[in-house]
Amino acid sequence: MLESDMTEQQRMMRDAVRRIAEEHLKPRAAKADREYAPPLENLKVLAENGFTGMVIPEEYGGLGLGIFDMTLIMEQIARCCANTAILMGTFDGPTPRVIYHAGSEKQKKLYLPKIARGELATGWSMSEPNAGSDVGNVETKAVKDGNDYIVNGSKLWCSGAQVAEMFLVLVRLDAAPGMKGLGALLIEKDTPGFSVGKHLDLIGLRATGMAPLYFQDCRVPAENLIIPAGKMRKLFEVLDGDRICGNPPVCLGVAEAALHDAIGYTRERRQFGRALSEFQGLQWKLADMAIDVEVGRNMLYNAARRADAGAGTTIDASVAKTFVNEMAVRVTNSAIQLAGAYGLSEEYPFERYFRDVRGMSIGYGSTEIHRNTIAREMIEGRYTP
Repeated sequence: MLESDMTEQQRMMRDAVRRIAEEHLKPRAAKADREYAPPLENLKVLAENGFTGMVIPEEYGGLGLGIFDMTLIMEQIARCCANTAILMGTFDGPTPRVIYHAGSEKQKKLYLPKIARGELATGWSMSEPNAGSDVGNVETKAVKDGNDYIVNGSKLWCSGAQVAEMFLVLVRLDAAPGMKGLGALLIEKDTPGFSVGKHLDLIGLRATGMAPLYFQDCRVPAENLIIPAGKMRKLFEVLDGDRICGNPPVCLGVAEAALHDAIGYTRERRQFGRALSEFQGLQWKLADMAIDVEVGRNMLYNAARRADAGAGTTIDASVAKTFVNEMAVRVTNSAIQLAGAYGLSEEYPFERYFRDVRGMSIGYGSTEIHRNTIAREMIEGRYTP
């Protein structure tokens, strides 16, 4: 997608986010990573500049931005701090989007204005110890008891868990096997019987507050039901949009940062009497990185624009996510190689870039699962390359 294909408003928004990110987010990124500390001050800065409630329609106090707008914003934030981008994508992504598209009017009026004002941080949780890509194996149960549901079970890999105040939680509502018995509840953090575990120590994205969730006879009002059993297709239709503007633009932004910093490093670093950038072999590596980034950016932008136009498909999301995830791993790994031993040092950002994108090929559906989706759509005739 060419620069000229963006509206003036989109260019101004992108440039404004980049300036904010360069000034306020980038200087704190390494410290947040080292200390495993969610950069809440970054979120406050973004909120003060009007970047909250972005996916929420204006009637509920939000900005009413589209998938492409969100992709641009997430990309610019991730260039400077991937942890901040993940938290933004969590707080301003699946949960408010599902509330708007699937919630009752009462739920919309109760929660969406608070989210839009930055007063309510939200998370969402699907995975469990025995249910990752196999969502149909979710075991956390919600049993109806009068005007409540009693929830028992646990969840894993919940981004923003340690700082979010309300969660969209996938639960088993009845005994029907697989996806048929699944639904979702909105569960607030102070609900008795609900607790958040310790921060998970992972290879990257260390400052996202990722933690497990525990439910022990957790009593949730029945009015907090948002996806009834048998209606999971509605949830996944909403999540297709987030598979475009949530995970991939984080990878794209980090890959862009890695390429930018690698170019700067090779210009400055000298070996054998000349700058690394003068060696043809290293020029080729930089060129390959630039090709990867350019292809990934155009693929993702096109998927986002198609989604906004109502022409998007599951294939768009799966193809874009798979390519951009793996592209970012290649680019950040090449940046480490170009920097040599310094690429392994925390004095430089290269090793953090690689750590932050490596897990993205697993989250939001592994790239293998997305390849299964692509192949199935081709074999069954719904997608022609």
